[in-house]
Amino acid sequence: MRRKFIKAIDIALAKLLRFSPVRGQQLFVYAFHGVLPDLDILGQNLTDPYQPITLRDIERVIVRLKESGVSFVTGREIAAQAVRYPAAWLTFDDGYANNLQLLPLLRRLDVPATIFVATGNVESGEAYWWDVLFREGMQRGKNMPDIARQREEMKSLPPQKIRQQLIDMFGAESLRPKADIDRPLTPGELCSLAKEPLIEIGNHTHNHCILTLGDGACRRREISACNAYLQKITGSLPVSIAYPNGDFDQQILKITESLGLKVGVTCLPFRNRAGSTQKPPDSLRLGRFAGLRSDKLERELSLSLAPVGLAQSLAERMSKRTPYQTETQCTPKRE
Repeated sequence: MRRKFIKAIDIALAKLLRFSPVRGQQLFVYAFHGVLPDLDILGQNLTDPYQPITLRDIERVIVRLKESGVSFVTGREIAAQAVRYPAAWLTFDDGYANNLQLLPLLRRLDVPATIFVATGNVESGEAYWWDVLFREGMQRGKNMPDIARQREEMKSLPPQKIRQQLIDMFGAESLRPKADIDRPLTPGELCSLAKEPLIEIGNHTHNHCILTLGDGACRRREISACNAYLQKITGSLPVSIAYPNGDFDQQILKITESLGLKVGVTCLPFRNRAGSTQKPPDSLRLGRFAGLRSDKLERELSLSLAPVGLAQSLAERMSKRTPYQTETQCTPKRE
């Protein structure tokens, strides 16, 4: 009830201040995942539809942000402190092959983006576990709320146990992607993508591991394994990381910094002040808006750009508290 009340106030404020220019030393970070050619493809039930977003939607986001007067950056510019504020950073989590659709659009509009890659899926070629769960559940007649509840329960398990549970429920063949829409990048595609001037490749752990669920050794292993694989395939170490599920604590920040990463993004929805982007630990716990989806695109963009917002103020305060764990995956809530 409290969250809905705050949301209602923020929506009213955003409407009132709809045409206020974006000013000041601010960084707006936006989180996406897979990119759909159109919404009709969701009818195939191959991917979990938690954040449906199309290529056309991404173009709408870019156009709106350009109209607001922001520049576009990636983690590379933030790490080098070479940002012209106000600025926006477009990020895409997981490493879906469907992100390749972005290239013509980004080139045409001259906008950079970061792809945060869970390298274990690239290495194995297996589908992302939440898509397997959704696809196989739908084929067996389960409803979407039940599948979502099961997804939330399974997230508390280590990646190896999640994989085994999927095999036990659906068979090993279920781990194979069914089409381009649900498969990860191949190593060759990742290598080519990393050579694109407008693309930054970032760390998303090796096995999409929720780092707060593991001990120190596990946390270090997941981040360093992703670093090593990215260096092997792309020839470069990443400078930025997106924490799976947005979860982090003080030890994770220290491990991340010790492994050479300079910038980290969470799933806490707040704009970042320029001072917080300059050095760790603040630069390793940046806020990020993950609520944009096709049916709520304009509303969520307006909420992110509004000069004031109660939810943003609360989220920024929460970013200073560690450990921090999100209630759900780095995805928008259904309303």
